[in-house]
Amino acid sequence: MKNSIADLWHFSLSPAGQHTLQEQLHDQIRDQILSGTIKPNVKLPSSRMLASRLGIGRNTVVYAYEQLIAEGYLETRKGAGTFSCHKVPDEFLNAGEPAHSSSLPSRNTASTNLHSGMAALDQFPYEIWTKYTNKAWRKVTKQQLHHDDPMGYYPLRQNIAEYLQASRNIKCSYEQIMIVSGLQQGLFILSKSLLHSEDQIILEDPGYYGLVASAQASGFPIHNLPIDISGATLPKQTKGLLVTSPSRQYPYGYTMPHGRRAELLKWAYETKSLILEDDYDSEFRYSGRPLNSMQGLDGGKRVIYGGTFSKTIFPAFRLGYLVIPKHLIDPVLNFRKAIDSYPGLVNQLSLHAFMESGEFARHIRKLRKIHGRRQKAFIELFTKHLGDLFALLPSDGGLHLVATPYSTVLGKDTRWCELAHNAAIGAAPLSQCFRATSKKHGMLLGFADIPDIDLEERLKKFSNTIRSETDY
Repeated sequence: MKNSIADLWHFSLSPAGQHTLQEQLHDQIRDQILSGTIKPNVKLPSSRMLASRLGIGRNTVVYAYEQLIAEGYLETRKGAGTFSCHKVPDEFLNAGEPAHSSSLPSRNTASTNLHSGMAALDQFPYEIWTKYTNKAWRKVTKQQLHHDDPMGYYPLRQNIAEYLQASRNIKCSYEQIMIVSGLQQGLFILSKSLLHSEDQIILEDPGYYGLVASAQASGFPIHNLPIDISGATLPKQTKGLLVTSPSRQYPYGYTMPHGRRAELLKWAYETKSLILEDDYDSEFRYSGRPLNSMQGLDGGKRVIYGGTFSKTIFPAFRLGYLVIPKHLIDPVLNFRKAIDSYPGLVNQLSLHAFMESGEFARHIRKLRKIHGRRQKAFIELFTKHLGDLFALLPSDGGLHLVATPYSTVLGKDTRWCELAHNAAIGAAPLSQCFRATSKKHGMLLGFADIPDIDLEERLKKFSNTIRSETDY
């Protein structure tokens, strides 16, 4: 144990390096654990002691330790300190290969896959998730391995129904919930199974560009519906399937007031149309509890509710759900059987075990607190470094903020986003969200997945590069 701790004093940390001191310390501790230099169950120095010996700030060590704990390399033991784990995450992922044979990408490679709506992946409870995944598979039965329910694994659907009833005032039973890979697949299934030849798919403009491709693939005409500060406006002389995000309009983040919701519901009843309520990140509201759903107002008759776990678990999880009105289940189910048979079981079992244990609810509460803190810090530091160039639209939730320029001299938003990516900030051009209405330039900026200690450095780099390029 003494030799392992001694090695910690010889880290080579450079303030002028390509990566932050936190990233350097994180990577070097992780590499020593993977190489076996730091053995399992070894106690590490306290953050204060290590910071003093390395001549760096204590917070740098604290944040590096916290990330390694979140990733499953370290663990804290009450009253004892911080220890290397007896089994590291890479051993779970590499089918028995020794840890030192793993070829792991640098943390900075995440900057090549930046998104504007990413949750705090550095806070995902990898070790806990692995624990419940393994537990679920140790108990798997032969009957489960023959899973053939096109609606999805019913215990998970029960978990989801209970969660939605409590958190979003959704009126449903588990029989109404269909597991899908995401809302894009859900939109395709709904349009092909429920719409008639004279119907249209009605999309908010501006809106989420990912839904456009799904709507186009369905073969139905697309009606681009303008929005105002209340969200989707009232469709006129058209009918079909309206896709709207009333709790937090994408991209602007507007919340649809009760009066507008009532107008849209009245339109749906009068025209015998349907509404697909896209609730893509409603869990993350930082003032007050999550808003009630439109589906709850409707009682589940003309509104289909759609949600995803891509924000609350991780993007590659690819699992979402639809809450389908009872009288529409049969046609949707028949179409699902024809194209997809039934959703895969692996992720469903893992998520069921995670939700059943109560860890999912704890994870959401933790993320809400962390995201709220990071949003506040992002607004303060963005205003400090870039507030003379861009205005941030107000927002009380979500995973991104919208920045709009004060001057057209700055150019196009596609270039601003490239410069943001170079500074390791997730960004997407606002202009790509428009289709029929006049395009506006701006940025959707992700804040939730930026560790606190890195935020100001990244914003300063972004500010310097955009000023250098535009001479503003």
